[in-house]
Order: sequence, then structure tokens, then C-alpha cells
Amino acid sequence: MSEKRNEIMEEQRKAREEFLRLKKMQRGEIEPEAKPSEVAVVPNTFSEKAKNFWYHYKLHTLLTAFIVIVLAITITQCATREKYDLEVMYFAYTPAIDVEMDKVEQYLEGFTTDVDGDGEVNVKVINCSVSDNNKDVSNVTMLSKVQSILAAEKSVVVYIVDDKALEYFEKAFDFNIFAAGPYALDEKFYKATEIEGIRLPEGLSIGVRIVKDTTFEGDDEAITAFTEGQKLIEKIKKQSD
Repeated sequence: MSEKRNEIMEEQRKAREEFLRLKKMQRGEIEPEAKPSEVAVVPNTFSEKAKNFWYHYKLHTLLTAFIVIVLAITITQCATREKYDLEVMYFAYTPAIDVEMDKVEQYLEGFTTDVDGDGEVNVKVINCSVSDNNKDVSNVTMLSKVQSILAAEKSVVVYIVDDKALEYFEKAFDFNIFAAGPYALDEKFYKATEIEGIRLPEGLSIGVRIVKDTTFEGDDEAITAFTEGQKLIEKIKKQSD
């Protein structure tokens, strides 16, 4: 009987203490305890810390990883991209194949300076030839390529063109886009680029587009290409005299 009484008295004491504690909390005399759901669980093990980090920073981690991968690919492509001493656009209304462009590159390399100083002269000719048939749907894609080069490719300021290409430029612009030329390519050019008796279309000429008063003005890449293009044409003209 005595034990039972002692248990009751202990329960009453605890109840009074809890009641007093609650009253103090209401009066602001003591801070309320955090709810079990609000109690922070501090991760201790490496696994727990990793899971906690992933839970809170998953999106940040994925975004950072994506940016790093894109940068790595871009840097690698830039580092491994072949460097050219001169880039030339070939724009004529007679379709040409890459083998013919290889021949044109070889011809132009004989008049080009080793700009990057790597001991080799490398010229890239970008094939923008189109069909003379206006209904050819592939012309749309190729002409878009021409416009893209005109607008954005600062290293491509030397153009090999035919009469129809010149007409295209005249209609597209209200001014002459060539600062030098275009000058007619002679028989030496056709002989050098001939493949088993098959020749490029007659009437091709080469010129350097203007850089001044355009979006390319002041750009080092465009200025270098422009200077080298002028030198190239002067050498071609000299060997033709």
C-alpha cells in the first residue's frame, strides 16, 4: 500500500513540475523546447554526410557538373581544332566537290604566308557552291551558309566567286563589298586545279571583302585575315603578269 502511495505522490510531483514549466514558458521565462520534427539530425558518418549534401545540393551539383562538362568539351575542341593561315569562301553557281576544293587549297597555299608560325602553310576553302537551278532546294541551305559566313566568320574575308555570285552580292547589299578585287583567276589557276581534264567553271575571280565600317572593324582576327588576303591577291596578280 505504501509503494502505491509513493508512486501516486511521484506522479503528482512530476505533474506539478510540468505544470510550472508550462506556465514559465507561457510567461516567456524559459524557451520552449523544439518539436521532435524540428530537431536537426546532425549527420555523423561519411555516408550520412554525403546523403545530406546530395539532398540539399542535388540541383546545384548537377548544374555545376553539366557546366564543367560543356567547358571541357569546348576547350578540347578549341585546342584540337586545326589552325589555318587563311580561310577562303568558294561561292559559285556551279556545284563543286571537296576534291576540287582540295586542289584550290593547294593552289592558294603557294601564295599564302605561314601566319601562325608553325612551319606549315594551311589554307581552308569553304565550299559554298550552289546549283544554277533556282528550284534546287539545297540552294536554300547553302545560301544560308553564305549569309552566316558574311555575318559572323571574321577569319573568312577572302572570296572566290563567279559572275552570278557577284550578282547575288549586288542584290543583297547596296554597296560593293570588295575592298580589293575581285580579280579574274587566270589559266594557271585552272591548270593547277584541274582533275583528269575536268575544270572548275570559267569566269572565277578572287577578292577581299571590306572590313572597315562593318561589325568586323577593329577585330584582330578580321584585320589579320584582311591583310593576308590582300598579300595573297597581290602575289597571284604578280605571277600572272
